[in-house]
Amino acid sequence: MKTNTHGIKMTGLKAASGDTKNLRGYYSGEYVELFFDRQTGEVWTKYQYSLGQNSWTVYHDDNVVKIANFSAPATMQEIADAIASRLAEAV
Repeated sequence: MKTNTHGIKMTGLKAASGDTKNLRGYYSGEYVELFFDRQTGEVWTKYQYSLGQNSWTVYHDDNVVKIANFSAPATMQEIADAIASRLAEAV
């Protein structure tokens, strides 16, 4: 089944989904931050460990948008949907 990217160029969905594969839920303290570059369409994650999700990454680039934190496995479609939803909010 093909991933619906909602007409948005997205590269790196498979890798980002793979980065969530072994996450065990909110209470484990592990999570990944999901980012998207509006200019290039690149999708990537940043692994974090913090109870309460109190650690985060900041990019000083207006093209980079933080999409969400994922603490459980996510499919490529779930990630694409999160990106489309977040970009719709940012408009």
